[in-house]
Amino acid sequence: MRRLPVLVSVAALLVAGALAGGGGAQAEAPAEPAPAAAGHAAPTVVRDIEIPVAGQPAVRAWLVRPQRAGGGLAGVLDLHWFEPGRASQDRSEFLAEATALAGRGVVSVLPQLTFPWAGDPVGDARDRAAVTAQVDAVRAAYRRLLAEPGVERTRTAVVGHDYGAMYAVDLTAREPGLRTAVLLAPDATWANWFDRYWLQLPAGEKEAYRAVFAGLDPVDLVGRLGAGAYLQFAGADRFVGAGTRAAFAAAAPQAKVSLYPDEEHDLGAARTRDDRLGWLAGRLGLRG
Repeated sequence: MRRLPVLVSVAALLVAGALAGGGGAQAEAPAEPAPAAAGHAAPTVVRDIEIPVAGQPAVRAWLVRPQRAGGGLAGVLDLHWFEPGRASQDRSEFLAEATALAGRGVVSVLPQLTFPWAGDPVGDARDRAAVTAQVDAVRAAYRRLLAEPGVERTRTAVVGHDYGAMYAVDLTAREPGLRTAVLLAPDATWANWFDRYWLQLPAGEKEAYRAVFAGLDPVDLVGRLGAGAYLQFAGADRFVGAGTRAAFAAAAPQAKVSLYPDEEHDLGAARTRDDRLGWLAGRLGLRG
């Protein structure tokens, strides 16, 4: 079973090289510059922020940006994976990448996701409501990214892993101007993992449960991105198999796809990171 309540990892603080304190529901902690890594043009600022969401609790997130002021900045929204027992299954997952990208003129927002991290699916329309509420929170995080001084709306992307990738696809359907997405090991439908790892529905109820998510399934929305989608899959993934990969290939024939035969679901190898950063650099026109 993959269920486990979320614990926000203090490892995020160590990866960034900066400690940012908490804040009020609409307040940001004071900025803390992180030391510039080798090859970075300027120091990086990491902030621990809270993003208001109508009708929901505020979203806790990392904001990572170059310390310099001015325009000409790209923006990336990072949506983490779900894997109980792994310290990286929270907003810290892409923090090291965000810190590296800040040195190339990128602002990143890394929100903490909550469903199903902090609440289990129940098997009816309440699960659709929970997914929709999480998409609303993700959209608020994207709007916060756009509001950051210097970020150019036309140079933004979303990166997501596992459930984070699924929410990334749903976000692009809500934000037509968001045309670049890196999707690591997504599932095709919301019902599949919810049923397999939580509900174990009788055979006669499975199709009805999938219908609950009509219009929300990533495989039905990803084609809108065209060549703006980059799918990364792991050949040794016990959660995402060949059938799911084939469904995405049929739905998004223009997408770039990479299959890493020996990788598992975490896609943690340096090569996968380097491939997506290289692809993002081309899509967003990054320097360096």
